[in-house]
Amino acid sequence: MKKILILGIAFLLTAAAAAAQGTDFHRKYRNFSWSQNTMASGGDKQKSELGFAFTSGRTYFLHGKPIAGMLKVGIDATWADINYTKYEDIRLGEDGPADAYWHQLEYSLQVGPSVALNPVGKLNVNAYFRYAPTFSLRYSAKPDAALAGNYATLFVTGGMVSWGIIGIGAEYRFGSCSYRNFIGESASPADMSGFRAFITLRFK
Repeated sequence: MKKILILGIAFLLTAAAAAAQGTDFHRKYRNFSWSQNTMASGGDKQKSELGFAFTSGRTYFLHGKPIAGMLKVGIDATWADINYTKYEDIRLGEDGPADAYWHQLEYSLQVGPSVALNPVGKLNVNAYFRYAPTFSLRYSAKPDAALAGNYATLFVTGGMVSWGIIGIGAEYRFGSCSYRNFIGESASPADMSGFRAFITLRFK
């Protein structure tokens, strides 16, 4: 009798879970990020003092019906990823070494595979890996004006958890850029990496 009761409860729980598995998948995302970045160039490594970003995109699911009632696979397409970072550095000017603040502005597109899990109700869990072609621009006004920029090859991987339209997430960005000098001192290749934590808004 006890075994029958346990099996009955297990069956009811399984049926309830199956009924709860929904199709409440959200395709559009808007992320508001805080970022921490590192840039290594010519043996010098700079860490950011301040950074933030805005990201807007959409997931294109490859199939209509969720796998096992809760899983979908898709392709993420990010149409706008705007990232600002402020670095502090020591630069050699006409009057000797001086503090310099570098301002970095980047615009990226992103594309790559993603998986979305909707196990119950309005709960969504997303994970992704994206290729992010980027234009990166760096500017410093003192001690002497310097401006450099170029195309950067970056990659982004991360995930997010949301309930309804709002959620949180984190991602890691990495790649490199061979900066070209526009004004001032000569530029050099740089390796870039960084962490972003964000609040996300998800829409259907």
